[in-house]
Amino acid sequence: MKRLIPSLFLLLAFGFAVGEFTGCKGTPPPPTEQDAIAVWKNISQAPHLRDLVELKKTNGQMEKGDGSETYVLYYQATVKDLVQLGNRAPGTIETYTGNFPFQWTEKGWMGPDNHIYPVH
Repeated sequence: MKRLIPSLFLLLAFGFAVGEFTGCKGTPPPPTEQDAIAVWKNISQAPHLRDLVELKKTNGQMEKGDGSETYVLYYQATVKDLVQLGNRAPGTIETYTGNFPFQWTEKGWMGPDNHIYPVH
């Protein structure tokens, strides 16, 4: 039994070392609802025609391929028109669905607004 404990410790240490040297890492946590809100605001800031009332994440999908990881965050947004848009009067509230694709980088998730959203 006394010989078994050092052997298990050595095996465990070797397993951690192999993981460090081969770059084995777990799947990064996906972008958050707050990241999607920031993307929406960055994309919609100029010209400022609508205000975001609410944005909720409805689903998400992680994809791995060709050495890259992407995450598509699906959302439902409620927006309020600030100016006359077509035949819609200012103050019109509309709800729609959409998605934002994020790409994993060394520094975190890069959104469609080309900003990096670090993993917390």
